[in-house]
Amino acid sequence: MTDTTDRPLAGLLEAIAERAAKGESISVGTIQDIAGERIAGPLLFFPAMIVVSPLSLIPTLPTIVGTTVVLIASQLIAGRKTIWLPERLRRASLSPERTQKALEFLRPAVAWIEKLSKARLTFLTDGLGMRLAAFVCILVALTMPPLELVPGASTSAGSIIATFGLALTTRDGLLLLFALTLVFGGAYLLIRWLF
Repeated sequence: MTDTTDRPLAGLLEAIAERAAKGESISVGTIQDIAGERIAGPLLFFPAMIVVSPLSLIPTLPTIVGTTVVLIASQLIAGRKTIWLPERLRRASLSPERTQKALEFLRPAVAWIEKLSKARLTFLTDGLGMRLAAFVCILVALTMPPLELVPGASTSAGSIIATFGLALTTRDGLLLLFALTLVFGGAYLLIRWLF
């Protein structure tokens, strides 16, 4: 594995690329195995970023990602250190060809992201901050199945979840605060507009 401590996402991405290059289909379980102890952030980030990519047009993919996010985030709220996923969900996978297409989209995004995000205010990515982020991810993930009815509409939900996954992966408390502020600010404005 080509992981490095200062570029955790790039390291995970290259490990996934190596497996896809060998002809391996990349499943949620594959990401779980590669990420190891840092499982929560990557399991939120990578599937959500796939929904942001053109692969979001694959039927049922946003629903699979949304279901995965709900299961992961629920366990984060419960304080679990290891994430359990049903075997059927762990086996949900992309072919090596589709994985390579997703990686082409993800590589420049990850390179740009890792220039901006770094470990800071790390205490906010544990405890209450992590649980609050997980709760917001659940709310956003629940919108993904209905959004799938409109092609490409799940992209915004995927972007929000990916931001929280990024914050947890890189232990960037400032980014987590920024994401929470945007989400709650947006929700407040929406409620004001509706009522």
